[in-house]
Amino acid sequence: MASPPSARARRRAPACYDEPMPSVASAPRPGARLRRTLAGCALAGLVAGSPASGDGDPPPPAWAARLLAGYPGLVAAVTAREVILRDGAHFPIAATAMPTASDQPARNIADMFAEAYPAGNAAPPAPGADPGRARFAPFFDHIYGDCRAGGVAPHLRAVAWMPGLARQTVMVTTVNGVADRLEAVVRELATLPPDVQRQLVPSAGTYVCRAIAGTSQRSMHSHGVAIDIATARSDYWRWAGGEGARWRNRIDPRIVAIFERNGFIWGGRWSHFDTMHFEYRPELLG
Repeated sequence: MASPPSARARRRAPACYDEPMPSVASAPRPGARLRRTLAGCALAGLVAGSPASGDGDPPPPAWAARLLAGYPGLVAAVTAREVILRDGAHFPIAATAMPTASDQPARNIADMFAEAYPAGNAAPPAPGADPGRARFAPFFDHIYGDCRAGGVAPHLRAVAWMPGLARQTVMVTTVNGVADRLEAVVRELATLPPDVQRQLVPSAGTYVCRAIAGTSQRSMHSHGVAIDIATARSDYWRWAGGEGARWRNRIDPRIVAIFERNGFIWGGRWSHFDTMHFEYRPELLG
């Protein structure tokens, strides 16, 4: 799919791997410990593509290793100044003030990491906290394709959704192993008690090329990396009165834990809560 990295991205890349780079489909599970060799090489390679490689260069951002691990073979390098994709795209890194209005798009790739995602935390989100809700659209367009240009549909695959309870398939992208990860989620969910599994069916949807409700920015459903579980026990801030709605949740935490172990973040961790919503964001869970 993607072309080789540019000469600038390859410059001084460390030749220290003792085995082939992992394929997209076999990428390490988010949250798992990377092999010491792989981690050391990845970290050493962060500055390999710097436009001004030198001993006095500032280090790459703290989230650089997570971005590389979350998108293996797709992100070529991360320096203090930019993110370089394997297809040759360059995204400058700059500190910007996060938008204050709800549902405003991230203006810089660094905005996606401005709030730490609190996986496993049972506490409700603080007022105004929306970790993971900021998405830098140009990055995801290059990784998964732009649905408006027909770039997503060719990579979709049908995944059987909770086949023990329902005859339903959902469409998910194969790029970056997302469909494989959702299938792993389904296998784990099938081990939960039946009353908990019933919170999951039918799925309210996966791929659809659409904007986020009330906005002009595209949803992560447009990239084929998001799934909404059943609405019967779900809560959504717009349904609950809109801006300033009091957070609520009725989804079993065991469901959330399984998704998060497999690289999906949960919309119930946002003050603008959307408890049916999960999206594949491994860079926030590394």
